[in-house]
Amino acid sequence: MRTESVVLVTGAGGQVGTALRAEIPAARFLGRMELDVTDSAAVRAAMDGVGVVIHLAAMTNVDECEREQARSTEVNADGTRHVVQAAAQPGARVVYVSTDYVFDGTKQGEYVETDPPAPINAYGRSKLAGEEHVLGRPNNLIVRTSWVFGHGRNFVRSILEASREGGPLTVVDDQRGRPTWARDLARSLALLVRSEATGIVHVAGDGDPCTWADLAELVVDLAGPPVPVKRIDSETYRRIAGRLVAPRPGNSTLSLAKARAMGLPLADWRASVRRYVKEAA
Repeated sequence: MRTESVVLVTGAGGQVGTALRAEIPAARFLGRMELDVTDSAAVRAAMDGVGVVIHLAAMTNVDECEREQARSTEVNADGTRHVVQAAAQPGARVVYVSTDYVFDGTKQGEYVETDPPAPINAYGRSKLAGEEHVLGRPNNLIVRTSWVFGHGRNFVRSILEASREGGPLTVVDDQRGRPTWARDLARSLALLVRSEATGIVHVAGDGDPCTWADLAELVVDLAGPPVPVKRIDSETYRRIAGRLVAPRPGNSTLSLAKARAMGLPLADWRASVRRYVKEAA
C-alpha cells in the first residue's frame, strides 16, 4: 500500500470498526448512518481518493439474517458488490472481513482457506456471495474470522450480564470454534492493509478451540462469583428458544497456519477474554 493511500472503513460503528480506530487513526471511518452500502451511488461517491477499503459493513445477526433473507442478501452480497465495483474505478484494494459460517461444519479438524465453502444458513450464504464478488479482482483480500467479541453486543458481554443476574445459564455445547477479540483482529487487519497479501487468510483467536459453553464457563469464572452453566445441544436450544434460530455449523474452527506463517500477531483467545472481562468489570 502506498503511504499516501487513503484507507476507507465501512461499517465503522461495529465491533471491529471501533477497534480499528486505534490501529489506523488516519483512516476514513464511515458507519451505517454515513454510508449505506446498498446505495451504489453513495458507495461510488465515498471512493474519492481511496486506496484501500476495509469492508466491514454487514448484517451480522445470524438469526435476523435467517428471518430477513432478502435483506441479508441486499446488505452482505449486493452491498459488497457495490463496494468492489466502486473500488475498481480508482484501483482501490478491498480487504473484506468474512466469516467461519461459510462452512457447513462437517469437517473433522480445522478448516483451511482452500476448503470448499458450503454454508448452511442465510448469513453464511450472503457472506459467501460477498466473497465471490471480492475475489473477482486479483488484488483483493478476504479475511475470515470467527466468534468476534468487542465493543457493543456480543456473546461474551451477554454472558457477563446474565451471570450478574444469577444462574444457571443454558449454553450450547455442540458447536466448536475460535473466539476472537475485535482488538486482536484489528491489529492483524492493520498489518494486512499495509501488505501485498491477496486471496484468503483466516484470522481468529489462537489456542485450542472451544464450544460456546466452554467460553461461557471461562467468562463466568473470571467475572465471579461463578454461576452454573448448563450444557445443551443445538436442537434442544432451538426447541426451547421460542423463536427462529438459524442452523449453525457444528465445527467452524478456522486453521491459523497461514496467518502464523505470515507473521500476523495472533493472540490466545483465553488471554484476550481475560483482558476483555477485566476491562468490562
